[in-house]
Amino acid sequence: MTAIGILASGGGAFAHGPAASAHYVGNEGVLVSRGKSKVIFDAFYADSYGQYTLVPDSIRAAMLAGTPPYDGIDAVFVSHAHGDHFSAAPAVAFMRAHKKVRMYASRQTHDALLAEVGKGDPLLSRVIAADIGPADAPRHFELKGLQIEVVSIPHAGGPSRSSVQNLSWRVTLDDSTTVIHFGDAGPVEADFERHAAHFAKRRAAAAFPPYWFLGDETGKAIIARYFNADQVVGIHVPASATGHGDEARKQLGGDVFTDPGESRQLESPALEADKKPY
Repeated sequence: MTAIGILASGGGAFAHGPAASAHYVGNEGVLVSRGKSKVIFDAFYADSYGQYTLVPDSIRAAMLAGTPPYDGIDAVFVSHAHGDHFSAAPAVAFMRAHKKVRMYASRQTHDALLAEVGKGDPLLSRVIAADIGPADAPRHFELKGLQIEVVSIPHAGGPSRSSVQNLSWRVTLDDSTTVIHFGDAGPVEADFERHAAHFAKRRAAAAFPPYWFLGDETGKAIIARYFNADQVVGIHVPASATGHGDEARKQLGGDVFTDPGESRQLESPALEADKKPY
């Protein structure tokens, strides 16, 4: 199958057990569920910067109330502390409403939460900070029903964004379905080659990169060589594409999320033999 063929894939037969799905909430916000496990990426933010999709009020209210499909979320993942990916106030509101949920984020995100709630707030005990940079080895965490791995891939934009801790979270749900979220990673091959062994270690059912990987020749090469995923669905598509998903997918030559509330079924490839943590 060609790289573009993988990009255009929308789902398929499941290896075993219940279906896995990805549900779009806005910008880079994605809810992934399989069986009893649910996780959500980059869903609590407040800034559109005049061009990106905000989480609709109806979805924000449903997340806060924990109504389906936003019931039973096990963990929140944050790629980086930019206002179109993370804002402290909505994140704190969600964490206070759901007192068993843990958040996995960068040190910079943790510090933004600390500034919001103050030192000693018990909420911070549920925030696990991965204080890593691009040259650091992957880190591994475990939570009931989840295997969690993370590396740092530099934020797109070159040296002007070098101080941003942009994290790529890879999460395996229900011991079966693995997904990867790339935050605002830039399409720089050296940044992926550095972690080639990490990406090769575990096959993913789906990867969620920013849309610019789909329209960039280097980005397409990185997808083909490093992503190790059965499906790729682009995110961070400008709000101007809302309601014009088919046009955006045709223009980019691959699948993307454009409208909050849309979803994709995900394949559930069998787990690889080597599941040992780093």
